[in-house]
Amino acid sequence: MTNINFYGAVGEIGGNKIKVDMNSTSLMFDFGMSFNEVGKYYDNFIQPRKANGLGDFFELGLLPKIKGIYREDYLKHMGLDFEHNPSIDGLLLSHAHADHADYIKYLRYDIPIFMSLNSKIIMDVIDEITLGKELVTYKRQFELVPRKRGDGYTPIRSPDNQVKRNLNVLEPYKKENIGDVEVQLAPVDHSLPGASGFLIEGDERLVYTGDLRFNGRCRDYTKEFVKQASKFSPNIMFCEGTRINSEKHKKEKDENGETIEYLELEEDIEAKAYPIISECKGLTVINFPLRDLDRLVTFRNVAEQTDRKLLINTKQAYMLKLIEEQNNEKTIYPSLNDENIGIYISRRGSGYLGDESYVSYDGDWQLSTDNDLLLKDYSKWEREFFEYDNVYTYRDVRDNQENFMIRADNFSFMELIDIQPENAIYIHSTTGAFNTEMELSKKITDNWLSHFNIPQYEHFHVSGHAKGSELIEMIRTINPDVVYPIHTEKPEEFDVLKEDGINVIHPELAK
Repeated sequence: MTNINFYGAVGEIGGNKIKVDMNSTSLMFDFGMSFNEVGKYYDNFIQPRKANGLGDFFELGLLPKIKGIYREDYLKHMGLDFEHNPSIDGLLLSHAHADHADYIKYLRYDIPIFMSLNSKIIMDVIDEITLGKELVTYKRQFELVPRKRGDGYTPIRSPDNQVKRNLNVLEPYKKENIGDVEVQLAPVDHSLPGASGFLIEGDERLVYTGDLRFNGRCRDYTKEFVKQASKFSPNIMFCEGTRINSEKHKKEKDENGETIEYLELEEDIEAKAYPIISECKGLTVINFPLRDLDRLVTFRNVAEQTDRKLLINTKQAYMLKLIEEQNNEKTIYPSLNDENIGIYISRRGSGYLGDESYVSYDGDWQLSTDNDLLLKDYSKWEREFFEYDNVYTYRDVRDNQENFMIRADNFSFMELIDIQPENAIYIHSTTGAFNTEMELSKKITDNWLSHFNIPQYEHFHVSGHAKGSELIEMIRTINPDVVYPIHTEKPEEFDVLKEDGINVIHPELAK
């Protein structure tokens, strides 16, 4: 008999943590952060205390108290027992968004984690560019070793404190055994590369959708998933429902009373943006999600159509580089050598990149032209980009603004001070504000654009999630015996499936 425990994604969008015991095998589906629960107690400036190990998380119910899954250092720091062997046989990661992957950093290293190649690449990138994420490698904490010189103890240092996780890449639809169940990874379309669902076969057959849509550039992945899942004839289905009630609550006008043009496909953004950007006489500033490479393709295409270069930051460049190097087959994503892609290098730290920056050499102030000084401001993973032919700085953009489109958000609007934009426009190509934190962020965006007199164009976005009618049709096609609505605030919208003889069970959080 299959035993299921939900530790997240119940009555909320995100926070997926689902434990399934089937045959004699125990699997976890995702291990993500619950934005709703974390937002009750923390924000960007207030975070759980590392000094308390996992204590803050357990006290506030942000992590489930499951024995045998957490890191030894964090548990023993709290005086808690550490099990010799992990209590689960594997974690199936659907994709590398925070609400599905972020809390992997608290898991023990010897739990096998299974994912797509592009999900692993994104996790590698996150680990490299974001301090403290520790999705791929983590540093042992609270451990002291004898000093090499003198008496006393000192914290364990690199490389002795580095621990590699057990990451495993699955090939699409290739059957793999985990314990005594059979697992297939099924690629789906979502708003970042590598998103997957899973087909699991043991005593029962289970389908997990992860997050998916039918309107991105890889929508054929989702169509194939539906086809394969239907042939699989599952007993149980875990289905995301982010937009299950989307058709019922469409807004027709924005806050200014203007009619909103709802876009259906990723290609619609391209068609809508082209005439606006083609008429722009200066710089085009675009805000789109860092990991949404479908959106990068969209604006790369518009750059080609308008004879411009799309400038991306080093983080996106690093992601593209690894995807190009590690995928054996051609992907839809552009090469870093694409003639319509440029890598924008921003000033860091000491600001030695600028031609207006001076440095004192023993009291003699001179322009900062020492490359060794310059490179010290940048991480090892991004220094190699200085050797590329398509690298640009604010000087290049400032002097030829009509030739460029640049991706920028609240973390990079400071570049506008150096660029001094003229006749510029701003295109907002990400989701609208739906909570207080995002509303505050929107006000900051407005203030920057107002300061530089840059007009805004909004609603250049399509969702990473299927709409309600698509989800219902998908479930009817797959036709499971039982469906559990997850990753949704409106699970009752799934009840219409009862008319088709499908048992709809609203999950409850495990104690």
